[in-house]
Amino acid sequence: MEACPNIGGREIRRRTVFGYIGLSLTLVLILYVVLFNGSTYLKGLIFITSLSTIIPFMEARSETCIVNAYFGVKNMGTKYQKEKDMKTLKAQQKDSISIMVKGTLVSIIITTLIFYV
Repeated sequence: MEACPNIGGREIRRRTVFGYIGLSLTLVLILYVVLFNGSTYLKGLIFITSLSTIIPFMEARSETCIVNAYFGVKNMGTKYQKEKDMKTLKAQQKDSISIMVKGTLVSIIITTLIFYV
């Protein structure tokens, strides 16, 4: 199926910036845990920081905001607009669920690897 974006240029750049901030936090946390044998709680925080990295990058790549898809709106750079085409809305919602599932699975894998390192 053809891509059905619901975010535009400024929103894509914003998600990319958030992704890099999350990546920085994740790498710092992983480095701290590995070097100083961090507690279980710190290892658990890796899940949250890695999720905050992966989700924005995946949203930017697919040009689909998971929150906008849920509420049926799009922001292509000028203002929020209601998505009128139900076929497009369903495709956006399917993409957003896919992003959430993939992001969660990757975060679980990263966290599991850190727990056993």
